[in-house]
Amino acid sequence: MRIEKALGDRGVTFVKGDTNSTEPVPGAEESDVAIVIGGDGTMIAQARRLVDHDVPMIGVNCGRLGFLAPFSPESLIDHAQAVLDPDRAKEQRILLSVEIHSARDGLSRTLRAMNDGLITAGEPFRMIRMSTTIDGQDGPVLFGDGLVIATPTGSTGHNASTGGPIGDPRLDALMVTPIAAQSLAFRPFALHGQSTLEAVLHQVNEGTSLVLDGQIRVPLQSGDRISFRRHEKTVDFVACPGRPFWRILHDKLGWAASPGGYGGDLL
Repeated sequence: MRIEKALGDRGVTFVKGDTNSTEPVPGAEESDVAIVIGGDGTMIAQARRLVDHDVPMIGVNCGRLGFLAPFSPESLIDHAQAVLDPDRAKEQRILLSVEIHSARDGLSRTLRAMNDGLITAGEPFRMIRMSTTIDGQDGPVLFGDGLVIATPTGSTGHNASTGGPIGDPRLDALMVTPIAAQSLAFRPFALHGQSTLEAVLHQVNEGTSLVLDGQIRVPLQSGDRISFRRHEKTVDFVACPGRPFWRILHDKLGWAASPGGYGGDLL
C-alpha cells in the first residue's frame, strides 16, 4: 500500500491492527499516532477503542462519505511531514458516556459513543413515552418516536437528519433532538458539556432500543433509566491542512448549497 511505503520511506515504525476488533488496540500506549483507514464507521469505532490511550487519530477515507476521515491516501502522503510531526494540528472531540440502569434486574452498565445515542421506538412502531431530567431538574416529557443525544462531532448524523442543529465539532456541548414528537413545543436544544440528561422509559414497544453510533444496540423496557453525559476523556482528530470543518460540511454534505447542486463557493 502506498501509505505503508510512504511511512517506511520516512523511517516511521508502525504496527498494523484489525479495525474489526473491539478489543484494546495492541501497542496503543507506546504509539504517537493512529492512522485509521476506512470510512466514518471505522473512525467512530476506533475512537471508542482509542479514547483511553490519548492517541491522536488520522482518518484516511476509503469509504463512501468520509466526513470524519478528512484525508485521502494522496493527501496523507502529501502532508505526511506536517501530520506526523509532534506539533501537528489537532481537534479535540468529546464522546458520550451512556449509563443504562435496568428496571428488570437493577443492574447498570456504562457504554461509550463517539457520535450519538438514539432511543428509538422500534417495532411495532407505536409512539413511546419517556420523561427526562436535566442535572436533576425535571425536563420535557416526550411522546413520539424517540430521542437523539449527540456530540458535536455526531451533530451532522441522526441529529441533523431529525432537524437538530449542526455544531462545530470542537464545542463542549450535547445536542438533544426529539424524533417526531407529538408536541410541537418540544424543540431541539443544546446542553453544556458538563450537564447530564437522564431519560426514564414509561411506555415502550417490543423493539424499543438504545442504539449507540449506529453500531451497538441495547434492548430497552419500561422503567429503564438511561443517563447521557460527556465521557471523562476526549479524543484528538488530526486536522487536514486546508480542510476546515465548514469546508468539509459544504463539500461533502452540500451545506448551504444552491438547489442546482453542491458546486460553487460558500459565499
